[in-house]
Amino acid sequence: MLTIQEVLQDKISLDIESVDRVYLNGYVKYLQMAGGVINFIREQKEMPIPSPKVLYEMTQSYHEAVQAFADRAGLEIYKFKKQEDKEKVAKAHLTKFAGKHGVVLIGKAQEKTNAFSGKREKRPDQKVWFNYTRREVNVTHYYFYILDENFGLGFIKVSTYLPFEVKVCFNGHEWAKQQLRQAGLEFEALSNGFAACAAPNRLQEICHSLSAEKIQAYFDHWVDKLPWPLTESERSAGYEHQLSIWQLEVSRTQIFVDPVQGQALVETIIRDNLDLGRPDRVSLLFERRVTKATPSEFHTRVDQYGVLPCIRIKYKHSALKQYFKDGRGLRTEMMLNNMADFGFNKGLQNWADIVTFGYQCNDRLLAQLQLSQDCFVPLTEVRQLGQPTRLDNGQRAAALRFGDPRVMALMAALARHAHIISEMTNKSLRETVAQLMGVDPAQYPSAKMSYDLRRLRLKGLLERIPHSHAYRLTEQGLRTAIFFTKLYHRIFQPGLAALIPDQSFPSTLAQALSTVADEIKALIDKALVSMVQVSV
Repeated sequence: MLTIQEVLQDKISLDIESVDRVYLNGYVKYLQMAGGVINFIREQKEMPIPSPKVLYEMTQSYHEAVQAFADRAGLEIYKFKKQEDKEKVAKAHLTKFAGKHGVVLIGKAQEKTNAFSGKREKRPDQKVWFNYTRREVNVTHYYFYILDENFGLGFIKVSTYLPFEVKVCFNGHEWAKQQLRQAGLEFEALSNGFAACAAPNRLQEICHSLSAEKIQAYFDHWVDKLPWPLTESERSAGYEHQLSIWQLEVSRTQIFVDPVQGQALVETIIRDNLDLGRPDRVSLLFERRVTKATPSEFHTRVDQYGVLPCIRIKYKHSALKQYFKDGRGLRTEMMLNNMADFGFNKGLQNWADIVTFGYQCNDRLLAQLQLSQDCFVPLTEVRQLGQPTRLDNGQRAAALRFGDPRVMALMAALARHAHIISEMTNKSLRETVAQLMGVDPAQYPSAKMSYDLRRLRLKGLLERIPHSHAYRLTEQGLRTAIFFTKLYHRIFQPGLAALIPDQSFPSTLAQALSTVADEIKALIDKALVSMVQVSV
């Protein structure tokens, strides 16, 4: 079995690993417990009795602040419909956005969150007091879609009710694109990634340089710019949002030199590696011990996106997947949906270790992939064989068309001579080619053989031995001669013969195809009759 690294040699034009989509959770450390909420109300709001009225007033005040911000920016607050693609809406607004950075869209939606609610408590001393519990509620969330100079388009989502949970979303590929633009480096983008770059090594350095410090600076910058539910004095007192990694995708994209054959290769990879979901192989991919008690379903799932398959290997809440990206390359992607699955703390300070682990999982998947054969046959070479081409030096090479009797005889002659340790000359090949064509050698003179030798040499199938009139097969010539010959004699000849509807001895294939043809004809006749009846 071949490894994918062996197969992909010289078939890849760009190989880039990068952070992909990132979702961060923002939380206020001292507002996660009921006691912290009571302390906040008493100390920051100066309310001796922690009344829930304060929470309502904070929510209303935040609504007003967002509206005032939108008015100053000349924005209308967009109300997202249920199940609406928010990213699509934001990109539509981006096309109308004139600035280079700023808030592109403010949207709002009713969504579930865990928030605090207060309940009056009866005390023996008859004094009024309130206790707080967390429960799931449906509240308004504001989506601030931001075009950032360094991070591109992303959003910060803010809940309007205490403890004011925050979500931050951006894309590592978009961050890298912004850095390339600032550096003046040209690149060709995928829908989410890179297809080509003028400086691939520099691109890889940029992708690897995204750090926790840069992400924190991005968040802090927009906290200061956006309307925020907690005041500056409250944040200075320790009630600022801290970031943790909620979801993270780490990808490796390998762009094929020949995308058409690349798709065939990806489909072969999926077909030959359906056992990756076995517990023993999952253990190797994720470097985790797998036992009967491990809470996960172990299987390899193949999803279908349109006509393109995607292989997915699951471990607990996380997964590895691999698919054909945008008709250009092989995308290997580690999706970390719970950092605790792999023993990591979710804090942003662990960013570097988590990202490195994701890259290692992608590498281990590529190392585990095996193929029964190298199915990557460059179609450009096949096309060049079957049509006239002109070399860089101006020489014209005639076509070698598959199925042409003379071409097939040439290929068969080369295949016969491949195992003979001797030089190939005009004379030694000419008799074999004439015999294979079934003609008298006089009908295939030396001039025709010279013409054929020349086109075989210009197509790269033969090379002339220096200071002689003899030739030898190239590696490409050996592969092509054997492939053409075996394909023609083992598939095309018997296959085409089987199609002939010989009434005396019809083949199984001919009978099956005749049945299909009859059924299709019957359906067409029936449809035509129905059309005539309707028109009448």
